[in-house]
Amino acid sequence: MKIFEKIFRGKISYKKIDKYVNLVRKTLDPDDDMSIEFDLQDDYQHIKIEVFDRVLH
Repeated sequence: MKIFEKIFRGKISYKKIDKYVNLVRKTLDPDDDMSIEFDLQDDYQHIKIEVFDRVLH
């Protein structure tokens, strides 16, 4: 499992958050499952992306 975390301080537009998430998704294998968690507050935004590697049988 891989975990990508980023904290944006201050007021950040949703376009910048989407840009970060899309850049992370481009670096990953499209067959991997992922979970994205957002903690949006007034003074910071915490983004956590968990990637579950696929298992080959």
